[in-house]
Amino acid sequence: MDHADNLALHAEHAFDIRINFDKRWVWPISGGASAGYTSVGADCIVSGPRLNGRLVDFSGADWPIVRADGVVELNAHYMIEADDGAHIYIHNRGYVHGPLRLPGMADDTPAIPRYFRCTPYFRAPTGPHEWLNRSVLVGVGVRRPHVSPSDPPDHSLFRYYLVR
Repeated sequence: MDHADNLALHAEHAFDIRINFDKRWVWPISGGASAGYTSVGADCIVSGPRLNGRLVDFSGADWPIVRADGVVELNAHYMIEADDGAHIYIHNRGYVHGPLRLPGMADDTPAIPRYFRCTPYFRAPTGPHEWLNRSVLVGVGVRRPHVSPSDPPDHSLFRYYLVR
């Protein structure tokens, strides 16, 4: 028996979430960091091979900390309503940073690449979605800010992978 097989990771696409944002605030806190509040807006979609539905409109927010080194620590809470009507709470933690140039890095040193990853935790009811209560998922995100009038509303896209 090869025990290395027990140490292998496999990931499968579980679902995507498009989160439209409503309000966004940022204020300075001690240590050169900032705190933030970004509320979930309306018409957020959940779609994929393992879960479909929507986010409950205005059901939560992200309370990020923007550290002095430019890394954003995500701390989001919101509600999913599955197509079958089940309500699923999600608590999403993670890190976001754009390419980073840290103090002391030489100008010819490549910047630390862009990064947007999260690990969600769920509270799902007994039934077809309870697999979320006992599974590790990893999310990959991308921000889509509203910059010009022709842009869609401010939102983020997340793709979640079930880790096996």
